[in-house]
Amino acid sequence: MLDQNGEFSFDIDSAFRADPYPVYRELRAHHPLVRGPLGAWAVSRYEDCDALLRDRRMGKDLGDSNYFAQVAGTAEGEPPPFLGVGVDGWDANLFQLLDPPEHTKLRSLVGKAFTPAIIDALKNSVAATVDELLDGLPERFDVMDLLGAPLPIRVLGDMMGIPREDHEVFTRWSTEIAHILELGAEPSEDVAIACQKAVTECTDYFTDLLEKRGDQGEDDLLSQLARARDFGEGLTIRHIAAVCVLLVVPGLDTFANLVGNAAVLFARHPEVLPGLAAEPETADAVLDEILRLEPPTHASWRVAIEPLELHGHEIKKGDVVLLLLAAANRDERVFPDPEIFNPGAHSRKHLSFGRGIHYCVGDMLSRLMAKEAFNGLARRVTSLKLEDEEVAYKPGIWLRGPARLPVLAERRAR
Repeated sequence: MLDQNGEFSFDIDSAFRADPYPVYRELRAHHPLVRGPLGAWAVSRYEDCDALLRDRRMGKDLGDSNYFAQVAGTAEGEPPPFLGVGVDGWDANLFQLLDPPEHTKLRSLVGKAFTPAIIDALKNSVAATVDELLDGLPERFDVMDLLGAPLPIRVLGDMMGIPREDHEVFTRWSTEIAHILELGAEPSEDVAIACQKAVTECTDYFTDLLEKRGDQGEDDLLSQLARARDFGEGLTIRHIAAVCVLLVVPGLDTFANLVGNAAVLFARHPEVLPGLAAEPETADAVLDEILRLEPPTHASWRVAIEPLELHGHEIKKGDVVLLLLAAANRDERVFPDPEIFNPGAHSRKHLSFGRGIHYCVGDMLSRLMAKEAFNGLARRVTSLKLEDEEVAYKPGIWLRGPARLPVLAERRAR
């Protein structure tokens, strides 16, 4: 678990990708704050993660951190494999958008598209999209291909005004750009290059689309963001394009992970789908328990703006802290029987949407899509059976979801 230098280490293939939870239990019990790969700290207990998510001494701007200097290869010594951010200088500035005052301006703009009233008004169209995707559901299908990947790009793409013919390329970009979130991991050179290329392509795409939308007077989210240049906020098209990349692309992959993780739990807990069919209103509790027990994103990050002390160690200004949310969500100090799937038992204590000023702006939309997807399945299927009990997860550490998920469905009699 700890190497000779006292740093957290593990064999990704044998220990982590298959089942990270024994690692998390060990960290919570004996190493609540530990140095991880590339010098980042790792925090695993609920109380610490919850506090640091809310702590104003912690920011998200990686561009000026000690960690980023190593990742970008500007620190002394042998640089690690490139993660796909920061090489050309501009992408390092992208992270500045994640802290106030820029974050405050941009969250205010984006938040206007995700109000409760707007999300509630989307319910019928989201339900119709789910029905379209699940229409004529075969006995055998891949959950990721049929539902996990297409649902979020259909919904969010239509909200933003992204042309339907471009949706497929966004799904590819999503998978490749999601590696930016793999802080503390060292991807292969091929993965890193693909990530960098996708960031550039997606940013250029949004820049071009935003420039075309600014004067058209349409009401989709992209058009609204394009007009933000005229509000005296000091925002450029390139800034707003970066926001679109951060808003749309990683979210597609994490939502697909959520759907895949949910389907695995449905297969292993055959009482859930019949329960949802009988009581669709329980979808909220089912969703929250999935987010607690098998979240699509296992970690978030913060950067120390000021030094602070935790568990007898000094976290210095510029240090990166990895918040192991999936570990915190199973903390025995907070959740009774934390390893058991028990919808309704743990309310909404999980940290999967974050806390504080960086709480997920798309949480209500994610909830709506997930609940419609779950209830759509429950209306059509009485059970799911995994074709392979050993689920093949996507490469990576902190983003967790099936790479593919072929299932056999027992369809509900009509």
